Amino acid sequence: MNPNLRAICEKYAYNLPSVVDVILNRYIKDILKRLSETVPSLGKMVTTKLTMKQKKLEEDGKLVVERNDKGEVIIPRYNCVTTHTARRSGITNMYLTHKYTIVQMMHVSGHKTQKTFMDYIKLSSDEIADEIDAIANGAKSEVF
Repeated sequence: MNPNLRAICEKYAYNLPSVVDVILNRYIKDILKRLSETVPSLGKMVTTKLTMKQKKLEEDGKLVVERNDKGEVIIPRYNCVTTHTARRSGITNMYLTHKYTIVQMMHVSGHKTQKTFMDYIKLSSDEIADEIDAIANGAKSEVF
């Protein structure tokens, strides 16, 4: 076990406090909003979809959303980040280290099949090209 993780577990006598995702997500968005002042890409407006609840609030005039010239809802990138974003990024970064087998990473992520795992991680075109190059040059024996 990682020494930092062990220290946290021992601090709480292995009875870790529960975390409410909604509250944690608010903290994440607030931190990233402040960080967007020095990291402009976090403040970039991106398209998104409204939830059913948000659509109803908008219809009732209780929510005002910004839209682009195509009528798509746009929000700052920092408002898109959640605990799930961190989980997905962490698993993708773990995959890119090539330190673990896919089976080991599936145990961490909880995916039952290799297909769902590979669909879950987010690889850019460059990362996929690097994977192909590694296989072609014998630098990596197991990717899929």
